[in-house]
Amino acid sequence: MRDSLETTPAAVPSKLRTVDIVGRLTAILVALLGIASFALSFGALRDLAVRTGALPPQSAWLFPILVDGAAIIFSLSAFRASAVGAERDRRWHFSLVVAISLCSVCFNVAHAEKGLVPSAIAAAPPILLFLAFESLLRQLGPEPPAAPAKRQPQSKVLPLAPKALPVASNTEAGTKRAKALELAKEGLSQAAVARQLGVSAATVSRWLGKASKAA
Repeated sequence: MRDSLETTPAAVPSKLRTVDIVGRLTAILVALLGIASFALSFGALRDLAVRTGALPPQSAWLFPILVDGAAIIFSLSAFRASAVGAERDRRWHFSLVVAISLCSVCFNVAHAEKGLVPSAIAAAPPILLFLAFESLLRQLGPEPPAAPAKRQPQSKVLPLAPKALPVASNTEAGTKRAKALELAKEGLSQAAVARQLGVSAATVSRWLGKASKAA
């Protein structure tokens, strides 16, 4: 266990060097692929411009530069917009890259001989140029920022409602007091009134005393 811990720090730089070498090699191969695709597409588009009579031979070489060069310029613009965080501009430039690449594919297919295989071979250079250049720009692009960790919502603790204190019913007490006065007037003793109303004799005595004072 101790040996593995001691070798771990040395293994990290070695791994980083390997990743860096693979990244550089991939970028070189992608660049070579893009150059080869551009060269094939360049010849086809120049020959198409001359053969159709759209441009004279001395200026026909400008046509593939305009088409495939525009794709590279739009890709660089999309890369810059992505680097500065302009998402709206990045989408616009990327749509231009797709549109000009489709035009290049159509021109290359029009230059090829009739048939499925010749058309597929003619369409391969502009498609590979687009994919190679986009792959290279993605390798050179900045790392996307890490998404912030989502915070778990804290549950709110509601305070307990205070317990309601028992409140004597004033209406019931008033009814019993009036009944006690009636029974006392009828001649019943305080003890008899208390038993009949279900209260203590002292309560009946207090009620009668208040009634006599009020009278």
